[in-house]
Amino acid sequence: MFETSTTKPRFSARLPFKMPKFSFRGGGCLSAAAKILLLISPLIFLRACLITYVPPDEIGLRQISFGSARGLQKTLVRPGYRRQIRSYETVRTFPRNIQIVEFTNDQSERSPDHRTVSSINVPTVDGYPVAVDITVLYRIADPFLVVSKSGFGKAYEDNVVIRFTDPIVKQFLGELRAEEFYRDQRLAKAHQMKAALAERFAAHGLQLLDVLIRQYDYPDTFQALTEQKKLQDQSVLTNRALAKQAEVDTRLKQVSQEGLNSINVKAAEFQAEITNLNAQRELYERSRHAEADLLVRKAEAEGSEMINRSMEGPGSDKLLKLRKGLALLNSIKGPIYINDDPTDLIRLSRDQ
Repeated sequence: MFETSTTKPRFSARLPFKMPKFSFRGGGCLSAAAKILLLISPLIFLRACLITYVPPDEIGLRQISFGSARGLQKTLVRPGYRRQIRSYETVRTFPRNIQIVEFTNDQSERSPDHRTVSSINVPTVDGYPVAVDITVLYRIADPFLVVSKSGFGKAYEDNVVIRFTDPIVKQFLGELRAEEFYRDQRLAKAHQMKAALAERFAAHGLQLLDVLIRQYDYPDTFQALTEQKKLQDQSVLTNRALAKQAEVDTRLKQVSQEGLNSINVKAAEFQAEITNLNAQRELYERSRHAEADLLVRKAEAEGSEMINRSMEGPGSDKLLKLRKGLALLNSIKGPIYINDDPTDLIRLSRDQ
């Protein structure tokens, strides 16, 4: 059979500190708690004096109070447990997540999570003030530059974000007319505004992520004033159109009159040309008729001369007798009675 020994074992654990003995009799529990507190108090003290914690959504800068390196250091302190010697140095933390500043008059959009100010009243070029709701999204890019320009805390919201956003929005959107807020011109102006605002933010250690133009509120009298202005514009355009129409009518009449004058001149020129051609035609006809008459008279004269010459030759006496006979016959009136046979050639040859 095995025998059990009630004596203590010869070996024991050796720790660098003594473990408190817990006892449930009397005040042992309070005594143990006091010993544990006494044990961890130096650790808590060292933790408070030598170490600090930088959250993941923040970033820090080390500020030394005295010594040769006194002042704010440019080296960034990343998130996590970092060294911080109490009274010698302090780690100043800054948020590195996206921050928001709202420009709006709507009370329902106000939130304790971000800064909210009044909307921006933009005076447009046509004289209508437009209340614009804008959301500015940004983050801290250079904490040292932010502290150098604006100091600690959230003074950069007033000194940079609100200070520059209001005048730049008025500068670029103020170049639009009230109705152009719903056109493509607004997109171009918003792009220019974002570029100018990003440049101002970068000079103060901030990075502009976006500028959201969310809402436009026109004054109550905008519709009536717009209708009145449109009527005036339409009247001006109508008068311009009527003046242009009158000018066109005048020019049309002038051109028509010039055309009629040109037609009359051309018609007179054509009529003169026709008259000239007719005169040339008549002159040509008269000259040709005169030449023909001259040729006829010449031919007649030549015929008469040839007849006269033929009368001077042989047989001219017989021809003379024949002409006399013809003249006698032409002078006789009434019937003519012939006893001889005019076809008797023998008698005729004997008479000759």
